[in-house]
Amino acid sequence: MISTAVLLAVLGSALLHAAWNAVVKSRADPVIGIAWLSVGSGVAAGLALPFVAVPVAAAWPFLLVSTAIHTVYNLLLAKAYSHGDFSRVYPIARGGAPLVVTLVSLAFLEEHLSGRALIAICLLLLAISGVAWRRASERQAVHDGGVGDRSLVFAGLTAVAIAGYTIADGLGARAAGDAVSYILWLFFIDAWPTVLIVIWLRRGRFRETPRGDVVRATAGGLLSMLAYGIVVWAMVSAPVAVVAALRESSILFAALIGVFVLKERPGPVRIAAIVLLVAAVALLRLS
Repeated sequence: MISTAVLLAVLGSALLHAAWNAVVKSRADPVIGIAWLSVGSGVAAGLALPFVAVPVAAAWPFLLVSTAIHTVYNLLLAKAYSHGDFSRVYPIARGGAPLVVTLVSLAFLEEHLSGRALIAICLLLLAISGVAWRRASERQAVHDGGVGDRSLVFAGLTAVAIAGYTIADGLGARAAGDAVSYILWLFFIDAWPTVLIVIWLRRGRFRETPRGDVVRATAGGLLSMLAYGIVVWAMVSAPVAVVAALRESSILFAALIGVFVLKERPGPVRIAAIVLLVAAVALLRLS
């Protein structure tokens, strides 16, 4: 069974993950926010590199593929937050990723699903539909804006990106034989493509970011590294499936942050769907 210390650590990791996402969402331009967050995580990882080994040659193809996917993920996530509520985008992106991973594993890795996993998938689809559902007033606002439901599109694509780098990093860490070394090198390498792309996209606006925003965003980068590091440590001390299931409590934390910090009003349907989503993901992880 999982110890109290590991339980509290994983729940803390889930809160940190929701918190750094909220930092990105709270910026006036989330695209610039995600770039400064990448600076924070990249610098922190770089300072730790002298204390870990360089990944073996077999791990580098996965590192490079994961870096490409992470770059796309960062930009998609920022665009999703530019167009939608935190309490809508985060659950779809995080809850949709395990579903994509499971379906890919089923289709290409010849894995078989238990009856419990099939039930979890059905519940996931129902829950994601509930989170994506908009009240009549929200649908009218989107229609009047003439932009379509872009947040749903970007959140869905973000989920696919999360699934992609999850598979790449799982294989890469196995090839490296040292998960900590692999993760630190990954955080260092994948930070800079995002930064360079955002500098090109936003040009002067990136350099003109207020100092307070820079501090908060770079701190968010440290939170993202700490959250991931806690999960890796926990998976050494407790069953991987249990840790992965507990980590999805970040969806609940994100909903609470959306309501009490960002002052969003998700409505009873979305709140119920978020609770169902957490339960469905946990069931899938434990199947």
